[in-house]
Amino acid sequence: MNTVHRFLSGAAAAAVLLSLASCHGTDAQFSIGGSISGTTVPVVLKLNGGSDIAMNGDGSFKFSEKLLKNDTFNVQVVDTNDQCTVVNGAGTVNMSNITDVSITCIAQASQTPQLTIIRTAILNGAQENPAVTSTASGVGGIVVIPSTTQPMSVTGGITFTGLTPLTGQINIFLAPSGNPTGNGAALIALTLGSDGLTAVVPPGATIPAAALGPLLRGELYFNVGTATNPNGEIRGAIQLQGGVSASVTVLDNSQVVPPTTSTATGVGTMLIDRATRKVLIAYITHTVTGATAASLNTSAGAGGVIVAFSNGAGTNLANPASTTILTAQNLSDFDGNLLFYNITSAANPNGEIRGNISALPQ
Repeated sequence: MNTVHRFLSGAAAAAVLLSLASCHGTDAQFSIGGSISGTTVPVVLKLNGGSDIAMNGDGSFKFSEKLLKNDTFNVQVVDTNDQCTVVNGAGTVNMSNITDVSITCIAQASQTPQLTIIRTAILNGAQENPAVTSTASGVGGIVVIPSTTQPMSVTGGITFTGLTPLTGQINIFLAPSGNPTGNGAALIALTLGSDGLTAVVPPGATIPAAALGPLLRGELYFNVGTATNPNGEIRGAIQLQGGVSASVTVLDNSQVVPPTTSTATGVGTMLIDRATRKVLIAYITHTVTGATAASLNTSAGAGGVIVAFSNGAGTNLANPASTTILTAQNLSDFDGNLLFYNITSAANPNGEIRGNISALPQ
């Protein structure tokens, strides 16, 4: 009896150790899931840009792809008719399955006033038509003030790696109606940044009111041409919702402490991946004469510069390094409206114009 007891105890202990190893070992895998409601059309859910799940209506979901501890996850939705909000959809995997991702959608046309439209994209050669074999990639997005009667204000851009773009061949295109993967006409020519790794929507850019429907249907896309592939080496449908925080900020003299007498103005745009905290695109267009520096700052704690825009001095287009990643505290400060842009000059070394950043509702 004692021998049997000792054998069972050893087996039980081994089972416990095996269980702990499977739960806490480096190869433990965890699932990502949740629920979606309010959809009016079939939608596609994406995990970190892939692992598509097609949903024909409301309900629960769980991605087949499993992630490891400390992997980041970002759940986004492609919905051709609705404005969707994703809660608990971006973060880092701990030691348990993620089960509480909540996606709520509402028809864009039923919202009064209509919410600002934020759409992002992942660019690669596979989306080109025909497909291109390339190791280059990109990310980006746009922010649009919707309208059904007048041209719509648009800002945004892309950050890319692994290619040398052709000047004048970086655009936002409009695909043929009902054919989002087809090749269409250019809507906006993007401005190539001095770093050669970013391209942004120029100040004052608009798209026609008639493009609202195509925008919601995912028929707008970024396209980057190169010497090897002048018609496009990487392309990305501007269709993803959720997982990104965005802001469009006006800069002027009144927000400087104390205010200056400058008549210069500026607009800053920023989109941040909430899972990785990578800045998808950030830039300031401004009219400061003889700018000496441009930066992203925080007013939290002791305050100070978070990111110095290396090409900010003396230019009217400033953007940080394309590899900029914010800290968790930076992202928290962004959510708390504690970040601001600052542009200095010789006459105003502490700041000629400033813009206090507020996150756009989604």
